[in-house]
Amino acid sequence: MTDERRTSNRRVVAARIRLGVPRADGRRAGERDRQVHFVALRSDQPTPLVLRTLCGDPLAREQTELLDHIAGMPCVRCLAHVPQHSRRSA
Repeated sequence: MTDERRTSNRRVVAARIRLGVPRADGRRAGERDRQVHFVALRSDQPTPLVLRTLCGDPLAREQTELLDHIAGMPCVRCLAHVPQHSRRSA
């Protein structure tokens, strides 16, 4: 079970890019790139191939790990959207 907050048929899940994944600039993702983002997923649908974070960044599902707990630096932009998302989905 991942860290999540259920809101009706959606859940907010913590996710981050996998260590060593190639980045757009050609280098591999290191620890400093592994910010913890939050993703709203529909409970009644499979996980999409591209995860849209609450801050708007796209994460490729095969390059992303869904976390059992929040580990690492959270994305401040995602955190700012969690309360808004929770109110909208309730």
